[in-house]
Amino acid sequence: MVEALLAVVIATVSGAILNTIRGFLGSADPRYDIKKFFGAIIVSGFAGVAIAQTISLSGLDTLGLILIGLTAGFSVDYAVSKAKKYDQ
Repeated sequence: MVEALLAVVIATVSGAILNTIRGFLGSADPRYDIKKFFGAIIVSGFAGVAIAQTISLSGLDTLGLILIGLTAGFSVDYAVSKAKKYDQ
């Protein structure tokens, strides 16, 4: 059985990576920006740890935690990338 903290962090990072891939496939730029990839990993890693620390006491099973992590990772990276676009 995977520990809840590890499962949520991996799921959150995976969600953020999926969002960077979605952004790459939707852009006209033929190159994948590796800085965005590592930025997504850093931001979502911290978000995953925060989520796991607060949610692991709620009694959800591992699958529920993974689904919450995937959704949170995707949305955290999406929000950060939109904020960067509006900043420029």
